[in-house]
Amino acid sequence: MKRIILFAIILFVTISSCTVYKEYAIDIYKPGEIAVPPNVENVALVYRNFKYQGDTLQHYYKDDNRLKRSKNDPGNMDSILVSYTLKELASNLKSKNTFDRIHIFPGIFKPHTGKKLPALNFDLVNKLTSDTETDLLISLETFSCFFSQYSADQGVPKSREVITAAVWAVYDPFTEKVIERKTMIDTVFWNSYDKNGKYQKSAKLPPRKMALKVASQMVGENYSKRFFASWQTVSRMYSVPSPSDFTDASNFLIKGDWDSAIKIWMKYAPDKNGKLAIEARYNLALAYEMKDDVLAAWKWLDSAHKLATSYKSKESIKMIEKYQKVLAKRKKDIDRLNNVI
Repeated sequence: MKRIILFAIILFVTISSCTVYKEYAIDIYKPGEIAVPPNVENVALVYRNFKYQGDTLQHYYKDDNRLKRSKNDPGNMDSILVSYTLKELASNLKSKNTFDRIHIFPGIFKPHTGKKLPALNFDLVNKLTSDTETDLLISLETFSCFFSQYSADQGVPKSREVITAAVWAVYDPFTEKVIERKTMIDTVFWNSYDKNGKYQKSAKLPPRKMALKVASQMVGENYSKRFFASWQTVSRMYSVPSPSDFTDASNFLIKGDWDSAIKIWMKYAPDKNGKLAIEARYNLALAYEMKDDVLAAWKWLDSAHKLATSYKSKESIKMIEKYQKVLAKRKKDIDRLNNVI
């Protein structure tokens, strides 16, 4: 009988001390993925004209899983498609006023192949930027695309697709550093359904050359987005321990009433509240991040980490340290945005 009572007490304590972690979606304004030096005004766009040795399908396409050679491709098909890519990149950069002047030099490099694609030598980078009077070099290192078309089969409507693969690099001649080297692989797909998912029997799908043009332009458009600041939806975690006050605070959080939630968590933040103080401080960090006070958020998070360490609470320490990394990145992003502005 005593064992049953003891088990019941342990079970009650376990349940009553249970902490639930929930996700909260927030929108944050993030700088572009590429950290462009603040002194950059004029930019050169070049095509490296490199092909891997196994990349030999530029004049071929797939027709219902059969490989066919195009009979009427122009000899400079690759150059034409690259031109679409670089022009679209330049157009998007200009539309956002990313740089003062953008110069396109697609024919500087002669076609060459190899097993590996090394970065450009900075002696060459410096010469190119000096000759073109530019401050930064954006290089389309290599570019490939492949078209496929499929006939309607067993209830599946006809479709067409283009797979693109591009390697981009951004070279800073002043620091002689590669700011970024990025491989981007995408698929552009067409079928006979409209935006509402309704089948259109009379739908016209683009012919091969038009599909290749559209896909090439999208390569330039997609890479341009890495230079732009934008709103992005991310998630944060918050904790809801068993006391009903924390449930009330959670309800205020959901409503966006951060001041009311803060009042509740503040009551539990002092050391005397033990492990509940860890959860309260963690939640206060989120609240102050939402109020755009990242410094206060960091102080509450640091305070939560110290208390969690004293209690040797491994789960709490793990959650806090994960949030610290996110918050540190957020602070760097804010500093970058302030420097740009």
